[in-house]
Amino acid sequence: MSIILNETKQANHILKTGELGSKPTSSLFLLGKYYSQKEQLNTEQTFCKLDEFMRQHEKNYNPALWESKLEDIAKKSAKYPLRELNGVPITQSELDNIAKLPSLKYQKLLFTMLCHAKFYNTTSQQNNGWVNTSIPELYKLARITVKHRNDKFLYLNDIQQTGLISFSTKNDNLNIQINFVDMTGEPALTVTDFRELGYEYLKFLGSETFTQCIRCGRLIKKTNNKCRYCCDCAKFRKIQYNKRYYEANLRKIESAKIP
Repeated sequence: MSIILNETKQANHILKTGELGSKPTSSLFLLGKYYSQKEQLNTEQTFCKLDEFMRQHEKNYNPALWESKLEDIAKKSAKYPLRELNGVPITQSELDNIAKLPSLKYQKLLFTMLCHAKFYNTTSQQNNGWVNTSIPELYKLARITVKHRNDKFLYLNDIQQTGLISFSTKNDNLNIQINFVDMTGEPALTVTDFRELGYEYLKFLGSETFTQCIRCGRLIKKTNNKCRYCCDCAKFRKIQYNKRYYEANLRKIESAKIP
């Protein structure tokens, strides 16, 4: 799951739309933090609000199956502060280092890793440039596909040879450290959304045309003038359309049965 910079904003979006997305437990935990910290609710009240949300918005919600999970979320929601970052700044010196790599694929991957390292540097003073994100997730966010699984490590090894990144010295740790993080320079670019970091880099270069999904704001590649929704929102709209179509036909059938 990609990093959410402004959790308060995302919680408000969930409350407005009633949608938990593909990771409902994560979204509910976000709501729990919002209820606990913004609305100043205690554990029992937070549980009740989460239960109320599920009853209103989840058609197949089974309170008995969700009770222990919601209780656990309500208990933990006050322990983790809501994150409210407006963006992660990237400096010109960092962009210059990324541009040293000969391949655009390598550049997108390094940019994605840098964004994560700077995010964790911002949220933890002891991070010191570590990426703290799984390698498959990095490739997904960078929009990089490889033919063979081992190619992912070959790309990283090629970047490591330049000295721009380092690997953990622990044998069982696959974490990566960025060696050129600049936390004091003036930002040349501010990343406000971590869902499409590969696209964010291409947009900065101006090599391709992008737009934002009109429903969720996600960055999408503009292939024609009809591009308005990201893949997830397009699927959601189709499901909603089919649902309305089915319900409308069902009402017609029921009406026809009435003598």
